[in-house]
Amino acid sequence: MPKISEFGGISIYLYYNDHDPPHFHVIYSELRTRIEIMTGEYLREDKPLPRTKEKDVIMWLDIHKGDMIKAWYECRCKEAPRKIPPLY
Repeated sequence: MPKISEFGGISIYLYYNDHDPPHFHVIYSELRTRIEIMTGEYLREDKPLPRTKEKDVIMWLDIHKGDMIKAWYECRCKEAPRKIPPLY
């Protein structure tokens, strides 16, 4: 499970050969959740992040959506994805 980025106490991960839809895993403190790359929405019944952290993650995703899609497909092919710069 490669760590793609980290900022403000938030860690962003992708899993190798993960299931569709393309998404990433977010860990903040004890909270673990998943967010779809294309929509920025939580998967199924995942718990939301605190509002300020959610805004940071969505802002980061808006900036790096293309990079995240590329990293998603690299992981699907079991290739190590490149790190993506943090939000701040």
